[in-house]
Amino acid sequence: MNLTLRQLRAFAAVAETGSFTAAAQQLHLTQSALSVLVRELEREIGVKLLDRHTRRVQLSEAGREFLPSVHRLLGDLTSAVAGVTDLRDKKKGVLRLAAPQLMACTLMPRVIALYREAYPDVDVRLADTLPEHLLAGVAAGDVELAVGQDVAVDGAIERRTLLRDRHWLICPPDHAFARRRKVRWHELGPYTFIAPTRDFRQRVLPELGPAERDYMLRPGTQEVSYMTTALGMVASGLGLTVCPTYSASLVRAHGLQMVRLESPDFHREVCIYSAARAPCRRLRRALSKCSNASPGRSRKVDAKHRNAARGV
Repeated sequence: MNLTLRQLRAFAAVAETGSFTAAAQQLHLTQSALSVLVRELEREIGVKLLDRHTRRVQLSEAGREFLPSVHRLLGDLTSAVAGVTDLRDKKKGVLRLAAPQLMACTLMPRVIALYREAYPDVDVRLADTLPEHLLAGVAAGDVELAVGQDVAVDGAIERRTLLRDRHWLICPPDHAFARRRKVRWHELGPYTFIAPTRDFRQRVLPELGPAERDYMLRPGTQEVSYMTTALGMVASGLGLTVCPTYSASLVRAHGLQMVRLESPDFHREVCIYSAARAPCRRLRRALSKCSNASPGRSRKVDAKHRNAARGV
C-alpha cells in the first residue's frame, strides 16, 4: 500500500466540506486534480470512501470509520513538524549559553528572564566563564551560543555584532569626579588607574593620545583579571577604573558612581558567537531590550545611565 499525504488531505478536505468544489478551493487544487487524488486513495485501500451525489458528497460507512484515523494521522504529523521547527527556532528544548563572569552576573540574567517569558518551553542554561575561554565551549559543542565582547574568531566560529557599549569612569561617591557630568582621559593623571581586565590596556592604548598612553603605562597602574576586583579596590579608595554600561547594577551594588569618560570615547562591541548558524535571532532581540547601549541611541541614554548609576 502506497498512501500519500496529498491523498489523505484531499479526502479529509472533501469529507469536511461535503463538496469537491469547496475542497479544491481550500487546497488550492483544480477539482479534477482533487478527484484524481481521492480515486487513487480509494484504489489503494480497496474501498469506496465517498458516496457521490448530484448536489452533495457524503461519507460511506468505510469513510466514516476511516476519517478519524486520517485526522489523527494528519494532526500527529503537524505536531511533529511543528516540534522540529520549534527546536530549530529554539521555541522549545534546551539553549546553552556562555558569557564572561561580569556579563553573566549583570546583563545575562535579565536577558534570560525576558527570553523565558517569551519562550517558556526553552530551558536556558548559562555557563559563566573566563573571557579567554569564551569560544572554547562553542567550538567543542558544549554551548550553542556565547555572548561577550569582541574577540578574534576563525572560520569555525560565526560572530555577529549586537551593539557597541560605552565604557564609563567609576569612582567613589565622595570623589571630585562624582559631581561631574563628564571627565576627559587627560584629567585622570593624578589618580591611580586600575585596569579592569588583563587585556584592557592593550585594547584602549591605540585610541589614546601620547600623554594618556604614558599614564596608562606608568608603573603605578594596577591590573586585575576581574571587574569585581577593580570595583572593590575603587570602593576602598585605591584608584579609579572603567566599566561597560551593562555593569551598572554591579557598580551600584558597590556604592560607586559612573561618570561619562570621553576624549576619546571608548567602546567595545558586544557580540554573539555561534558554530555554523545556530539560531540566535530571538536572543538578540532579548539582549537588545535589556541593553542600554545599542548604537545610534541619543544622548538622553547616556544621561539615563549616569542617573541610574547614581540612584536618581
